[in-house]
Order: sequence, then C-alpha cells, then structure tokens
Amino acid sequence: MKKFALALVAVFVLAIACGGSGTPEQVVQNLMDGVQNGDGDAIISCLSAEVVTGIDEGLEELKADPEGTAAMAVMMGIEITPEEVSDLTAGKAITIILSSEMIASEMPDFSAVEIGTATIDGETATVPVTMDGDTEDIELLLEDGAWKIGGDGMDFM
Repeated sequence: MKKFALALVAVFVLAIACGGSGTPEQVVQNLMDGVQNGDGDAIISCLSAEVVTGIDEGLEELKADPEGTAAMAVMMGIEITPEEVSDLTAGKAITIILSSEMIASEMPDFSAVEIGTATIDGETATVPVTMDGDTEDIELLLEDGAWKIGGDGMDFM
C-alpha cells in the first residue's frame, strides 16, 4: 500500500483518455506507463483539466521562490538551477521528480500492476487497480469526449 500511494503521490507532488481517446482502463494503463517511464507529459495527458490546473498552481508557487525550490529539490536528490525552476512546465517537473533516485528507489514494480475492468456510470468511471496485493479505485470522468483521471480519482492518497 505504501509503495502504491508513493507512486501516485510522486505524480502529484507539485500540487497531485490519454492522447485524447481510449477506454478508462487504457487511460489508467497510460498513467502507470508514464510513471514507470518517467514521462511527465504522458502523465499530464491522462489528467483532467482541473487536476492539471491544480498542478500548475502548485508549480507557480514553486516558481515564485526558484532559489528555495532548487534548494528543496536537492533534498530529493534532484539537481536543478533556479533558472531551470523558472522554466518548468507541469510535465517537465513531473519528469524531473520521477528521475530522482530517492523516488525511483521507492517505486513499486509496475509490471505487477493489475488493472481491473472499469465500471462506467454515464460520464464517470471507476477502475480498480491492484498493486502489491492492495486494490484501490481510480476515478475518471469524461472530459471533452475523452476519459481523464479527475481529482476524485486520487482521493485514496
């Protein structure tokens, strides 16, 4: 459970259908693949506009103190200059966070993740995900015709 939560917390540290189409299960798989591959842009593409806005707002707070943010990043094993902090996008920031050896050492084995069958109710869906023997539900919503992971999808964190 701890590693499962940590994996998803890492995705949303800056706050917390990919490619515009896909089933809820495919979106969750794309999110997991993005985390495993350290691809922040892929992760962002799986998230609802509301979640991305929250991440962007958190990122703006970090950009307000680039020197402090760069110093804080060192504690996570991330080398970043204040100038690089100022130029961060949400996807780039997530990629950098996931590249941290400290975060990577705590990540679970994503090859063992089991993504269950979605339960769809109109414009919302729930996808059960099992990792390390624990099952949690990820909630998605239909946004502009594509399934996206919404804020409620991360309530278990």
